[in-house]
Amino acid sequence: MIPKPFSLHAVLKIRKRKEDLAQQRFMRALAECKDIETKLLQARQRLAETIAVLEQKQQIGILAVELERFEESIQYKSHEIKAIAKLLQEKKQICENKRKHLLAKSREYKVLQALQERQDLTWRRYIDKKEANMLDEIAILHHGRSQK
Repeated sequence: MIPKPFSLHAVLKIRKRKEDLAQQRFMRALAECKDIETKLLQARQRLAETIAVLEQKQQIGILAVELERFEESIQYKSHEIKAIAKLLQEKKQICENKRKHLLAKSREYKVLQALQERQDLTWRRYIDKKEANMLDEIAILHHGRSQK
C-alpha cells in the first residue's frame, strides 16, 4: 500500500493564507485600539486643561455666563470621554477575539504542517524501502549470473 495518497501542500498554502489574513486583521484591530487609546488620552488632557482654565478664571473672577459655558464644556467633554472609553472597551474585546482567532488559525496550520512532515517522512521511507528492495533484487540477479 502506498502511504502517500495525496499531497497536503495545497491545503497548507490555503491554511497559511488564512493565518496571514487573521494576523493582518488582528494587527489592524490592535492599531485601532491604540488610536482610540490616544484619542482617550487627548480627550482627558483637554478636559484637564479646561478645568485648569476655569480654576484660573475663578480665582480672578468670572461672569456667570462664562461659568455656565465652562460647565457645559466640562460636561460635554466628560460625556465624550465616557463614549470613547466605551468604544475602547468594545475595540479591546474585538481585538481579543481576533487574537483568539489568530491563535486558532496558527494552531491549525502548525498541526497540518506537522502532518505534512510526517507524511513526507513516511513517503521517503517507503521510497527508500522500494529502492532497497529493487537494488537487492538486482544484486541477487547479478550474483546469479556471475556464478553461472
